[in-house]
Amino acid sequence: MPVLESSDFGTLFRNATSSVFRLETLPVYNPVSEADKLRAYLAGEPCPKDREPTPYMKRVAEQTSRGIDYSRVHVFTGPPTDYLRYEMEWGYAYNSRCGDRVFLLDTAERPRPEGLIDEDFWIFDDTDVVLMHYRDDGEFLHPELLSAPDLAHYRAQRDLALANAVGFTEYWEAHPEYHRS
Repeated sequence: MPVLESSDFGTLFRNATSSVFRLETLPVYNPVSEADKLRAYLAGEPCPKDREPTPYMKRVAEQTSRGIDYSRVHVFTGPPTDYLRYEMEWGYAYNSRCGDRVFLLDTAERPRPEGLIDEDFWIFDDTDVVLMHYRDDGEFLHPELLSAPDLAHYRAQRDLALANAVGFTEYWEAHPEYHRS
């Protein structure tokens, strides 16, 4: 399994010309590397993104202004954990303001579509597929650029997830009980 170097992964984002899609299926991401941010969130501290947008947010804003579609679906079973609430409030809320179309599929509210895979991936311009590898606890290991992906399969997974999910804003507004404040 060839590991994709960080610089090459970044190049896929920079070189995207039409679309970037992400399927997320884990209940927790990066519990070790994001532990301090999660603690700050749970302690009621202000989000650092209020002061300075992240490089990802800047890239999404720039690319979506040029017509590149950014979208993602996070599949989970609610109610969201503290980590997922943090991801929604300190991640998705900000990313969506920059143009990232964020969708949620809460399988406690909507049935999981038959055939939807349990695999995290990115697909760039409908041609390049990157599988995301994580430890069992959700800590990121590495990305893997597939050399000969089954594009029809990954496009169908994207379409299936998008067709069954709801927009982040709609979900978040319907669930004030999940908001930190």
